[in-house]
Amino acid sequence: MNQSSIWVRSPRYDLTFIMGGALLTLLVPAAGICFPALIPLFLWAWLVLFEGSHFWATFSRTYIDRDFRKQNPGFLTWSLVFFIFPVLMVVLDRQNSGAHYMELYGFFIFLWSLYHNARQHFGFMSIYSNKSGLPGSIKDRFKFGIFAAVVAPQIFFLLNLKFQSAFPSFPKKEAMDPALGFFFNYAPKIATAITFLYLVSTYIKSRPFANIEGGKVPFLYGMVCLIFYSVMFYVVAPMEPFYSAAANGAQAFMVIAVMNSLFHNIQYHAIVWHYSHKRYGEGKSKSDDYGLAKWVGGSFLRYAAVALFFGGVFAGIVWNLGDWPSVFGNYTPNAASTWAYCLFLGIIGHHFYLDQKIWRPSQQQELQSYLGLKQANMKASQAS
Repeated sequence: MNQSSIWVRSPRYDLTFIMGGALLTLLVPAAGICFPALIPLFLWAWLVLFEGSHFWATFSRTYIDRDFRKQNPGFLTWSLVFFIFPVLMVVLDRQNSGAHYMELYGFFIFLWSLYHNARQHFGFMSIYSNKSGLPGSIKDRFKFGIFAAVVAPQIFFLLNLKFQSAFPSFPKKEAMDPALGFFFNYAPKIATAITFLYLVSTYIKSRPFANIEGGKVPFLYGMVCLIFYSVMFYVVAPMEPFYSAAANGAQAFMVIAVMNSLFHNIQYHAIVWHYSHKRYGEGKSKSDDYGLAKWVGGSFLRYAAVALFFGGVFAGIVWNLGDWPSVFGNYTPNAASTWAYCLFLGIIGHHFYLDQKIWRPSQQQELQSYLGLKQANMKASQAS
Protein backbone atom coordinates (compact mmCIF):
# COMPACT_ATOMS: atom_id res chain seq x y z
CA MET A 1 0.00 0.00 0.00
CA ASN A 2 1.41 3.38 -1.02
CA GLN A 3 1.89 5.40 2.20
CA SER A 4 0.46 8.57 0.61
CA SER A 5 -2.72 6.72 -0.36
CA ILE A 6 -3.75 6.23 3.27
CA TRP A 7 -3.92 10.00 3.92
CA VAL A 8 -6.40 12.56 2.63
CA ARG A 9 -3.57 14.38 0.84
CA SER A 10 -0.16 13.47 2.27
CA PRO A 11 1.36 12.68 5.69
CA ARG A 12 2.75 16.21 6.05
CA TYR A 13 -0.49 17.91 4.98
CA ASP A 14 -2.76 15.78 7.16
CA LEU A 15 -0.55 15.88 10.24
CA THR A 16 -0.19 19.66 9.91
CA PHE A 17 -3.75 20.71 9.12
CA ILE A 18 -6.22 17.87 9.73
CA MET A 19 -4.67 16.67 12.98
CA GLY A 20 -2.21 19.45 13.83
CA GLY A 21 -5.00 21.99 14.25
CA ALA A 22 -5.67 20.36 17.63
CA LEU A 23 -2.23 21.37 18.89
CA LEU A 24 -2.60 24.95 17.67
CA THR A 25 -6.01 25.18 19.34
CA LEU A 26 -4.61 23.93 22.64
CA LEU A 27 -2.25 26.91 22.61
CA VAL A 28 -5.28 29.22 22.98
CA PRO A 29 -5.90 28.53 26.70
CA ALA A 30 -2.15 28.64 27.34
CA ALA A 31 -2.05 32.09 25.74
CA GLY A 32 -5.17 33.04 27.70
CA ILE A 33 -3.48 32.16 30.99
CA CYS A 34 -0.31 34.08 30.10
CA PHE A 35 -2.01 37.08 28.46
CA PRO A 36 -5.65 37.27 29.67
CA ALA A 37 -6.04 40.88 28.54
CA LEU A 38 -5.42 39.75 24.95
CA ILE A 39 -8.30 37.24 24.90
CA PRO A 40 -10.62 39.70 23.07
CA LEU A 41 -7.90 40.08 20.41
CA PHE A 42 -7.68 36.28 20.07
CA LEU A 43 -11.47 36.14 19.70
CA TRP A 44 -11.67 38.68 16.89
CA ALA A 45 -8.64 37.25 15.10
CA TRP A 46 -10.33 33.84 15.17
CA LEU A 47 -13.62 35.26 13.88
CA VAL A 48 -11.95 36.88 10.88
CA LEU A 49 -9.19 34.39 10.05
CA PHE A 50 -10.98 31.12 10.74
CA GLU A 51 -14.65 31.15 11.78
CA GLY A 52 -16.13 33.57 9.27
CA SER A 53 -13.79 32.46 6.51
CA HIS A 54 -14.76 28.80 6.89
CA PHE A 55 -18.40 29.66 6.17
CA TRP A 56 -17.16 31.15 2.91
CA ALA A 57 -15.39 27.85 2.18
CA THR A 58 -18.79 26.13 1.98
CA PHE A 59 -20.10 28.73 -0.46
CA SER A 60 -16.95 28.39 -2.55
CA ARG A 61 -17.78 24.81 -3.49
CA THR A 62 -21.55 25.26 -3.84
CA TYR A 63 -23.09 28.56 -4.90
CA ILE A 64 -20.21 29.92 -6.98
CA ASP A 65 -19.57 26.56 -8.68
CA ARG A 66 -21.69 26.76 -11.82
CA ASP A 67 -21.62 23.01 -12.40
CA PHE A 68 -22.70 22.27 -8.80
CA ARG A 69 -25.52 24.82 -9.10
CA LYS A 70 -26.79 23.16 -12.28
CA GLN A 71 -26.83 19.75 -10.64
CA ASN A 72 -28.39 20.87 -7.33
CA PRO A 73 -30.74 23.81 -7.98
CA GLY A 74 -33.52 22.70 -5.64
CA PHE A 75 -31.23 21.82 -2.75
CA LEU A 76 -29.37 25.14 -2.92
CA THR A 77 -32.62 27.11 -3.12
CA TRP A 78 -34.55 25.34 -0.39
CA SER A 79 -31.58 25.38 1.99
CA LEU A 80 -31.98 29.16 2.20
CA VAL A 81 -34.97 28.53 4.49
CA PHE A 82 -32.45 28.55 7.35
CA PHE A 83 -32.25 32.32 6.95
CA ILE A 84 -36.01 32.48 7.61
CA PHE A 85 -36.02 30.53 10.88
CA PRO A 86 -34.30 33.23 13.00
CA VAL A 87 -36.66 35.83 11.51
CA LEU A 88 -39.60 33.70 12.70
CA MET A 89 -38.06 33.60 16.19
CA VAL A 90 -37.92 37.40 16.24
CA VAL A 91 -41.57 37.62 15.18
CA LEU A 92 -42.66 35.08 17.81
CA ASP A 93 -40.75 36.90 20.55
CA ARG A 94 -42.40 40.20 19.66
CA GLN A 95 -45.85 38.65 19.60
CA ASN A 96 -45.45 36.83 22.91
CA SER A 97 -44.30 39.00 25.78
CA GLY A 98 -41.87 37.21 28.06
CA ALA A 99 -41.12 34.50 25.50
CA HIS A 100 -37.55 33.49 24.73
CA TYR A 101 -37.78 31.96 21.28
CA MET A 102 -34.70 33.83 20.05
CA GLU A 103 -32.57 32.55 22.93
CA LEU A 104 -33.90 29.01 22.57
CA TYR A 105 -33.15 28.97 18.85
CA GLY A 106 -29.65 30.25 19.57
CA PHE A 107 -29.17 27.41 22.05
CA PHE A 108 -30.45 24.92 19.49
CA ILE A 109 -27.84 26.19 17.02
CA PHE A 110 -25.17 25.74 19.71
CA LEU A 111 -26.24 22.12 20.26
CA TRP A 112 -26.18 21.60 16.51
CA SER A 113 -22.65 23.00 16.44
CA LEU A 114 -21.53 20.27 18.85
CA TYR A 115 -23.07 17.60 16.63
CA HIS A 116 -21.62 19.32 13.57
CA ASN A 117 -18.11 19.05 15.03
CA ALA A 118 -18.62 15.39 15.98
CA ARG A 119 -19.99 14.65 12.52
CA GLN A 120 -16.93 16.18 10.85
CA HIS A 121 -14.61 13.97 12.90
CA PHE A 122 -16.78 10.98 12.02
CA GLY A 123 -16.28 11.90 8.36
CA PHE A 124 -12.51 12.07 8.61
CA MET A 125 -12.43 8.78 10.51
CA SER A 126 -14.55 7.21 7.75
CA ILE A 127 -12.03 8.42 5.13
CA TYR A 128 -9.01 7.14 7.05
CA SER A 129 -10.53 3.75 7.91
CA ASN A 130 -11.69 3.25 4.32
CA LYS A 131 -8.29 4.15 2.88
CA SER A 132 -6.50 1.90 5.36
CA GLY A 133 -7.95 -1.30 3.89
CA LEU A 134 -9.93 -2.26 6.98
CA PRO A 135 -12.92 -4.64 6.98
CA GLY A 136 -16.38 -3.26 7.72
CA SER A 137 -16.51 -4.44 11.35
CA ILE A 138 -13.23 -2.68 12.22
CA LYS A 139 -14.23 0.49 10.36
CA ASP A 140 -17.50 0.57 12.31
CA ARG A 141 -15.61 0.24 15.59
CA PHE A 142 -13.31 3.15 14.72
CA LYS A 143 -16.29 5.30 13.69
CA PHE A 144 -18.18 4.50 16.90
CA GLY A 145 -15.01 5.23 18.87
CA ILE A 146 -14.55 8.68 17.35
CA PHE A 147 -18.13 9.66 18.17
CA ALA A 148 -17.70 8.52 21.78
CA ALA A 149 -14.33 10.30 22.06
CA VAL A 150 -15.93 13.62 21.03
CA VAL A 151 -19.45 13.37 22.46
CA ALA A 152 -18.66 12.27 26.05
CA PRO A 153 -16.65 15.45 26.85
CA GLN A 154 -19.32 17.54 25.09
CA ILE A 155 -21.97 16.01 27.40
CA PHE A 156 -19.81 16.83 30.42
CA PHE A 157 -19.64 20.46 29.32
CA LEU A 158 -23.40 20.65 28.78
CA LEU A 159 -24.38 19.03 32.09
CA ASN A 160 -21.84 20.74 34.32
CA LEU A 161 -21.39 24.20 32.78
CA LYS A 162 -23.44 25.20 29.75
CA PHE A 163 -26.94 24.32 30.97
CA GLN A 164 -26.38 26.27 34.21
CA SER A 165 -25.24 29.29 32.20
CA ALA A 166 -28.06 29.14 29.64
CA PHE A 167 -30.96 28.14 31.90
CA PRO A 168 -31.18 29.75 35.38
CA SER A 169 -33.66 27.05 36.48
CA PHE A 170 -31.16 24.26 35.84
CA PRO A 171 -29.73 23.05 39.19
CA LYS A 172 -26.45 24.69 40.15
CA LYS A 173 -23.58 22.47 41.25
CA GLU A 174 -23.71 23.61 44.87
CA ALA A 175 -27.47 22.98 45.07
CA MET A 176 -27.46 19.71 43.15
CA ASP A 177 -28.23 16.34 44.71
CA PRO A 178 -24.80 14.76 45.49
CA ALA A 179 -25.63 11.56 43.59
CA LEU A 180 -26.76 13.53 40.54
CA GLY A 181 -23.70 15.78 40.75
CA PHE A 182 -21.45 12.72 40.95
CA PHE A 183 -23.13 11.24 37.87
CA PHE A 184 -22.89 14.47 35.86
CA ASN A 185 -19.22 14.86 36.77
CA TYR A 186 -17.91 11.32 36.44
CA ALA A 187 -20.13 9.45 33.95
CA PRO A 188 -18.70 11.27 30.89
CA LYS A 189 -15.13 10.85 32.18
CA ILE A 190 -15.65 7.11 32.71
CA ALA A 191 -17.10 6.91 29.20
CA THR A 192 -13.96 8.62 27.86
CA ALA A 193 -11.69 6.17 29.71
CA ILE A 194 -13.66 3.26 28.26
CA THR A 195 -13.45 4.84 24.80
CA PHE A 196 -9.67 5.03 25.11
CA LEU A 197 -9.51 1.29 25.83
CA TYR A 198 -12.01 0.63 23.05
CA LEU A 199 -9.87 2.47 20.49
CA VAL A 200 -6.74 0.66 21.64
CA SER A 201 -8.48 -2.72 21.33
CA THR A 202 -9.83 -1.71 17.90
CA TYR A 203 -6.33 -0.87 16.73
CA ILE A 204 -5.05 -4.24 17.95
CA LYS A 205 -7.89 -5.97 16.08
CA SER A 206 -7.11 -3.93 12.94
CA ARG A 207 -3.46 -4.92 12.61
CA PRO A 208 -3.96 -8.31 10.89
CA PHE A 209 -6.16 -6.69 8.24
CA ALA A 210 -4.32 -3.46 7.37
CA ASN A 211 -0.99 -2.28 6.16
CA ILE A 212 1.05 -1.49 9.29
CA GLU A 213 1.18 2.24 8.50
CA GLY A 214 -2.43 2.33 7.31
CA GLY A 215 -3.76 0.68 10.45
CA LYS A 216 -2.12 3.36 12.57
CA VAL A 217 -3.78 6.35 10.94
CA PRO A 218 -7.39 5.84 12.16
CA PHE A 219 -6.05 5.05 15.64
CA LEU A 220 -3.85 8.15 15.63
CA TYR A 221 -6.76 10.32 14.53
CA GLY A 222 -9.00 8.86 17.24
CA MET A 223 -6.36 9.54 19.91
CA VAL A 224 -5.86 13.14 18.72
CA CYS A 225 -9.59 13.83 19.03
CA LEU A 226 -9.96 12.03 22.36
CA ILE A 227 -7.07 13.96 23.93
CA PHE A 228 -8.14 17.30 22.44
CA TYR A 229 -11.80 17.14 23.53
CA SER A 230 -10.88 15.75 26.95
CA VAL A 231 -8.46 18.61 27.61
CA MET A 232 -10.87 21.24 26.25
CA PHE A 233 -13.97 20.21 28.21
CA TYR A 234 -12.62 18.38 31.27
CA VAL A 235 -9.67 20.67 32.01
CA VAL A 236 -10.01 24.05 30.28
CA ALA A 237 -13.79 24.66 30.43
CA PRO A 238 -14.04 24.40 34.26
CA MET A 239 -11.24 26.99 34.50
CA GLU A 240 -13.30 29.61 32.64
CA PRO A 241 -13.58 32.56 32.68
CA PHE A 242 -9.97 33.32 31.80
CA TYR A 243 -11.06 36.85 30.94
CA SER A 244 -11.51 38.56 34.31
CA ALA A 245 -13.64 41.38 32.86
CA ALA A 246 -16.28 38.97 31.51
CA ALA A 247 -19.60 40.80 31.65
CA ASN A 248 -22.05 38.14 30.44
CA GLY A 249 -22.44 34.40 29.84
CA ALA A 250 -20.93 34.55 26.37
CA GLN A 251 -17.79 36.31 27.61
CA ALA A 252 -17.48 33.83 30.48
CA PHE A 253 -16.71 31.10 27.92
CA MET A 254 -14.70 33.17 25.46
CA VAL A 255 -11.74 30.77 25.31
CA ILE A 256 -14.04 27.75 24.86
CA ALA A 257 -15.92 29.60 22.10
CA VAL A 258 -12.65 29.86 20.17
CA MET A 259 -11.45 26.33 20.97
CA ASN A 260 -14.75 24.65 20.13
CA SER A 261 -14.50 25.85 16.52
CA LEU A 262 -10.83 26.55 15.75
CA PHE A 263 -9.76 22.90 15.33
CA HIS A 264 -12.87 22.35 13.21
CA ASN A 265 -12.17 25.50 11.14
CA ILE A 266 -8.60 24.48 10.31
CA GLN A 267 -9.71 21.00 9.27
CA TYR A 268 -12.49 22.43 7.16
CA HIS A 269 -10.24 24.81 5.26
CA ALA A 270 -7.79 21.91 4.73
CA ILE A 271 -10.40 19.61 3.18
CA VAL A 272 -12.01 22.37 1.09
CA TRP A 273 -8.64 23.52 -0.25
CA HIS A 274 -7.76 19.91 -1.11
CA TYR A 275 -11.12 19.58 -2.87
CA SER A 276 -10.57 22.87 -4.74
CA HIS A 277 -7.09 21.84 -5.83
CA LYS A 278 -8.38 18.52 -7.17
CA ARG A 279 -11.46 19.98 -8.86
CA TYR A 280 -10.17 23.28 -10.21
CA GLY A 281 -6.39 23.25 -10.12
CA GLU A 282 -5.07 20.01 -11.58
CA GLY A 283 -4.99 20.76 -15.30
CA LYS A 284 -8.74 20.74 -15.88
CA SER A 285 -9.80 21.49 -19.44
CA LYS A 286 -11.15 24.89 -20.38
CA SER A 287 -14.53 23.34 -21.06
CA ASP A 288 -15.08 22.52 -17.38
CA ASP A 289 -18.12 24.52 -16.41
CA TYR A 290 -17.17 25.68 -12.90
CA GLY A 291 -17.57 29.42 -13.38
CA LEU A 292 -16.19 31.75 -10.70
CA ALA A 293 -15.31 28.78 -8.48
CA LYS A 294 -12.51 27.78 -10.84
CA TRP A 295 -10.98 31.27 -10.71
CA VAL A 296 -11.19 31.48 -6.90
CA GLY A 297 -10.35 27.86 -6.11
CA GLY A 298 -7.55 27.62 -8.65
CA SER A 299 -5.23 29.85 -6.62
CA PHE A 300 -4.53 29.69 -2.89
CA LEU A 301 -3.97 33.46 -2.73
CA ARG A 302 -7.33 34.20 -4.35
CA TYR A 303 -9.07 31.62 -2.16
CA ALA A 304 -7.48 33.10 0.99
CA ALA A 305 -8.21 36.71 -0.01
CA VAL A 306 -11.91 36.07 -0.61
CA ALA A 307 -12.14 33.95 2.55
CA LEU A 308 -10.62 36.73 4.67
CA PHE A 309 -12.95 39.31 3.15
CA PHE A 310 -15.93 37.15 4.08
CA GLY A 311 -14.39 36.62 7.53
CA GLY A 312 -14.29 40.38 8.02
CA VAL A 313 -17.94 40.71 6.99
CA PHE A 314 -18.93 37.95 9.40
CA ALA A 315 -16.98 39.62 12.23
CA GLY A 316 -18.93 42.82 11.52
CA ILE A 317 -22.18 40.89 11.96
CA VAL A 318 -20.93 39.39 15.25
CA TRP A 319 -19.96 42.84 16.54
CA ASN A 320 -23.55 43.98 16.13
CA LEU A 321 -24.81 41.14 18.33
CA GLY A 322 -23.58 43.20 21.30
CA ASP A 323 -22.18 40.20 23.21
CA TRP A 324 -18.45 40.70 22.91
CA PRO A 325 -15.85 43.30 23.98
CA SER A 326 -13.83 45.16 21.37
CA VAL A 327 -10.33 44.07 20.33
CA PHE A 328 -9.03 46.38 23.09
CA GLY A 329 -11.35 44.97 25.75
CA ASN A 330 -13.86 47.83 25.81
CA TYR A 331 -17.46 46.73 26.35
CA THR A 332 -20.73 48.61 26.54
CA PRO A 333 -23.85 46.44 26.98
CA ASN A 334 -26.14 46.83 23.99
CA ALA A 335 -29.16 44.93 22.76
CA ALA A 336 -28.45 42.75 19.76
CA SER A 337 -29.38 44.23 16.40
CA THR A 338 -32.22 42.18 14.96
CA TRP A 339 -30.63 42.04 11.51
CA ALA A 340 -27.34 40.82 13.02
CA TYR A 341 -29.13 38.09 15.00
CA CYS A 342 -30.95 36.88 11.88
CA LEU A 343 -27.86 36.91 9.66
CA PHE A 344 -25.61 35.35 12.30
CA LEU A 345 -27.85 32.36 13.01
CA GLY A 346 -28.96 32.19 9.38
CA ILE A 347 -25.39 31.82 8.12
CA ILE A 348 -24.53 29.22 10.76
CA GLY A 349 -27.67 27.11 10.37
CA HIS A 350 -27.41 27.27 6.58
CA HIS A 351 -23.77 26.18 6.76
CA PHE A 352 -24.59 23.23 9.02
CA TYR A 353 -27.33 22.02 6.69
CA LEU A 354 -25.30 22.44 3.50
CA ASP A 355 -22.28 20.80 5.03
CA GLN A 356 -24.04 17.62 6.07
CA LYS A 357 -25.30 17.19 2.50
CA ILE A 358 -22.29 18.05 0.35
CA TRP A 359 -19.73 15.82 2.08
CA ARG A 360 -21.21 12.40 1.38
CA PRO A 361 -18.69 10.43 -0.69
CA SER A 362 -20.92 7.34 -0.74
CA GLN A 363 -23.43 9.33 -2.83
CA GLN A 364 -20.96 11.33 -4.98
CA GLN A 365 -18.58 9.56 -7.35
CA GLU A 366 -16.61 12.73 -8.06
CA LEU A 367 -16.02 13.37 -4.36
CA GLN A 368 -14.85 9.78 -3.93
CA SER A 369 -12.29 10.40 -6.66
CA TYR A 370 -11.06 13.67 -5.13
CA LEU A 371 -10.58 12.00 -1.74
CA GLY A 372 -8.91 8.91 -3.19
CA LEU A 373 -11.74 6.69 -1.97
CA LYS A 374 -12.64 5.33 -5.39
CA GLN A 375 -9.19 3.78 -5.73
CA ALA A 376 -9.35 2.44 -2.15
CA ASN A 377 -12.75 0.85 -2.80
CA MET A 378 -11.48 -0.75 -6.02
CA LYS A 379 -8.50 -2.25 -4.19
CA ALA A 380 -10.77 -3.53 -1.41
CA SER A 381 -13.06 -5.16 -4.00
CA GLN A 382 -10.13 -6.81 -5.76
CA ALA A 383 -8.73 -8.06 -2.44
CA SER A 384 -12.05 -9.60 -1.47
